[in-house]
Parts: sequence; C-alpha cells; structure tokens
Amino acid sequence: MLIFALVLLYLIWGMNWTVMKIASGYFEPELFATSRFLVGFIVLLPLIFFHKTHRTNFMNIIRDGISCSGVLSYSESVSKSNQSLITRLKNNSLFWIALVGILHISYSNAVVQIAIAHLGAGVSCVLNYTMPIFVAILSYIVLKEKFSFVKSLGIGLAFIGLFIIMNFRLEGELSMMFLALSGALSWAVANLIIKTKLGGLDKLAHTTLQLGFGTFFLIVYSCIVVESLPIFNLTSILCLLYNGVLASALCFVLWSFVVDQMDPSALAVSSMLTPLIGVLGGVVFLSERLSSRIVFGMVLLLLGVLLVQIVVRHQKKSSNTVEKKLQ
Repeated sequence: MLIFALVLLYLIWGMNWTVMKIASGYFEPELFATSRFLVGFIVLLPLIFFHKTHRTNFMNIIRDGISCSGVLSYSESVSKSNQSLITRLKNNSLFWIALVGILHISYSNAVVQIAIAHLGAGVSCVLNYTMPIFVAILSYIVLKEKFSFVKSLGIGLAFIGLFIIMNFRLEGELSMMFLALSGALSWAVANLIIKTKLGGLDKLAHTTLQLGFGTFFLIVYSCIVVESLPIFNLTSILCLLYNGVLASALCFVLWSFVVDQMDPSALAVSSMLTPLIGVLGGVVFLSERLSSRIVFGMVLLLLGVLLVQIVVRHQKKSSNTVEKKLQ
C-alpha cells in the first residue's frame, strides 16, 4: 500500500506542475489555488458523512478541538480552569489541523501558483521540492536530530545547487524564487506538525478539515486580491478537475498516510522523482528550455537531498536494530 501511494504521488503531483502552468492562462494564481482546494474539499466532504467511522472521527476531532479551546460546559471549564491556553492548544488536534491548512494549503500552494506564472513549471517545481532540506534543518533545531558530516555535505550541496539555479541575480525573478522557497519552508513546517501532532488520526477526516481551513483563508484572500474572473472552457475545467480531485483530494489523503508511515525527511529519496517529472513535463508539453546552468544546479540539489536521505535511512535502520536487540 505504501509503495502504491508513493507511485501515485510521483505521477499525479509531477504532472500537475504542467497542468498548473496551463491553468495559469485561464485563472489568476490565487483564484486557481482557491478553486482547486474548494473542489477537493467538496469531493472529500461526502466521503466523510456517508461513512460512519470517518464521520464519527471527523466530529470527534471538532468536538475535542472546541473543548480544548475553552468552549466547555460549566463542569468541564472548572476542571480545566488551571490550564493555560498554550497548554490546551498543545493537545488540540483541531488547532494543529487548522495551522497545517494555513501553512500548506493556503500559503504554500498559493505562492507556488504565483511562482509558476513567472518562473515556469520546471524551476518552480524544483524550488518547491527543497522542502526536505528545510525538514532536515528544522529536525535538527526542533527535534534535536544529529548532523553527520555526510548529512551536512548533502545540505551544503543542495543549497549550492539552489543558488546556481537562482543565478545570483538581483532581478525581478529572484523575488519569485524566494517566494517559492518560502512556500517550501511553509510545507516543511506543516509536515513536521503532521508527524509530531497528528499521527494516528483518521487520515480522511483530518485531511478534509485541513482542506476546509486552508480553502476558507484562500477564499478570503482571493476576494481581496483577485481582479478578473476565470476563463472557463474544456481545457480550464479539465485542469481544475485534475487539481481538485486528483492532486488535492486524493493526493493530500495519500500524503498524510505516507508522512505518518515514514520519517518526513526520508520521504525525499522518493519524492525527488516529483520535480524530475515536473521538469520533464514542462520540457515535453510546454516547450520550456533547460539551460546547462539549471541542469547542473538541479543535479547538485538532488544529489544533496539524496545524501541527506541516505543518512536518515541509515540512522533509522540502526535505531530499529538497537530496539530489536533490546527486546
């Protein structure tokens, strides 16, 4: 099941960069991001309410979240009156789901959609998938993971490759590149939250809530910044359905599943196939040009990520071996 989920993620998310670039000709970036996640939320919601287990888990997350936030009956409020708001929020799954929705759905995907319109599908995809490097750095800071020489070398190579792609130029495109990188950082933070705070929850239930929160904030933002309505035709509708049903509803459920099953940073060994598919899709279907500089930068970036993940997988195997011996 895990391998099947990963293969689907590679293919759907990889080709989605080409689809999103095509869609940018019919939608303003913020409006397309909002539309795709609204479609995804609408697709998942009936699956929740027509399945008793998922519906129960969905309602329990909301009920527990409201309870932990302070909306309690009198007896409950008395028993929890000595707990600070921060203490209550630490155990509030609904709060963390909402935060993931804002970081991943609202911010990360919105800025990526904006970057695609300016940078092209290939470069935007590579920049977005620097996420594992940010995960490795955050794991060192937050989770106190150790950095070996090889892991440090991998992170160094990845950032050198990144700067080569960005070409050290202080031009208009550079701001778009930093915007795309901020989306990758936001996604990395969201992944750590999923792993540390949302493990064990009903994947369909918390993904639906995540999409709901993220879509809500995107709707508010779109109402403020969007100036023109989308152009609807067969191509734009197919792009929207691909993004809403497959790349959003299906893939976010699959992503929650694989993040829960694997170390977040270890996912990069396999997930690096996604930007490769994204770049190739841009070249084949959009006639995007790959300069030798971008190719060299991509090779260093992917090599760096690969080195990081080899170390992570080795550490995980060693840890499992020690645990077995202790048992």
